[in-house]
Amino acid sequence: MHKLVLFIKSYDGHLEYTKQLVETIKKFNVDNIPTFLSVPKSQVGLFDDNIDTDYVTLMNDEEIVGKDLSDNWYGQQLVKMSFSQTNICENYLWIDADSYFIRDFNLHDFMANEDTPYTNITECRDLLTWCATKPDKTHVFQSFANDRLRVMDLFDRKGKLFDSVCPNLWSSKVLNHMKKNYLDPNKIGFEGLLQQVPGELIWYTEYLLATKVIDIIPTEGWFKAFHYLDQMNDCKAQGNTEKTLSYNYLGIVMPSKETRELRF
Repeated sequence: MHKLVLFIKSYDGHLEYTKQLVETIKKFNVDNIPTFLSVPKSQVGLFDDNIDTDYVTLMNDEEIVGKDLSDNWYGQQLVKMSFSQTNICENYLWIDADSYFIRDFNLHDFMANEDTPYTNITECRDLLTWCATKPDKTHVFQSFANDRLRVMDLFDRKGKLFDSVCPNLWSSKVLNHMKKNYLDPNKIGFEGLLQQVPGELIWYTEYLLATKVIDIIPTEGWFKAFHYLDQMNDCKAQGNTEKTLSYNYLGIVMPSKETRELRF
């Protein structure tokens, strides 16, 4: 079993993004951390023809989840959570395909010690500060709070609202503990969680905070994540480039819902 792997979830609409991501992993992956890519079963041939499968292990979503699956946002979250049950790795950095690396990375960027991954946990101030300047984005504050408060109530946690960002590093130990001690006794699966609150990051973070299955050693996000095209353009207008962002980030997440541009 691998100590750490990179896990990419993609689909045909993000083929060009995926090709770019894999090429940047090959370029910057100093410690040769193993890379796995999952796509819908019907699209395996397409990716096999376009991705270096000598470097990346290609899987399909259905084999990970164990059933037929709709290729949508909900299904993507289910695949990410279900990857923990494959016994491939102890920890995995899952990366959405619309992301890419901009500088060298190694095991020490993700593992605090031999057994403990860093936990990304923030108060989302970067995004929320930007949203506060945009009248059409004020709804983000309420939706941010609503989803987190629902899960916090289930785990009886009080206090600050926390966030985790993409890409994210998960411990299979945490999700296995969740399955054994929360999902199975309540006769639900990861699918049931996402039907209640469609936020895989919220469930993982809140369960870890509630149970402390692993030591929580916090870190900021590894990538500069752009949720909106305007957010990215504002960042550029401030004089930022890939080089300036590389001082604080390993990579960039593109706002692919609003642009087909591949890079910042």
